[in-house]
Amino acid sequence: MANYNEQVIRAWDEWEEQTGDEANDPDDFIDWAIANNRLHTPLEDVRKIHRRRVSEALRQVHRVNDEGTTYRAKQCVTIIEDGRQRTLVFDVDKNGTPQLRRKAVRQRRDGIANDVYRAMSDVEHMNFAYPHDEPIQFELDFAEDYEERKALERIERTRKKAG
Repeated sequence: MANYNEQVIRAWDEWEEQTGDEANDPDDFIDWAIANNRLHTPLEDVRKIHRRRVSEALRQVHRVNDEGTTYRAKQCVTIIEDGRQRTLVFDVDKNGTPQLRRKAVRQRRDGIANDVYRAMSDVEHMNFAYPHDEPIQFELDFAEDYEERKALERIERTRKKAG
């Protein structure tokens, strides 16, 4: 039997062919897949659903420090222990060793680097596949984006205090 990802990809390809649309909404796909018995969730996946939801909830815990910087209070690291991969979550204001904090930052940076690599590869392919279109540019310097978002966060915080 196909794993879940393989199952989704096969069903998506079938659905995409049926719709004939240029782009499709995953919510519409899920409705179609459930109605047509194309997705099957094993009972043991309930634990995975809870794990994903717990992780999402913990990622949403933000605090603002005395300098006005908003940060994620709950950080995570992936470790290998007794041959098993585990994810550990810690509160940066209450615990977490310097090694865990450094590892969390390094893993986060690696994840971002992977996302940037994937995005650049996608852009390179699109530019290759459509040579007559204006080439798509992908700016790799995110310093301005960071400063812009930081300023917007401060403005929003000021509005909330005033409102």
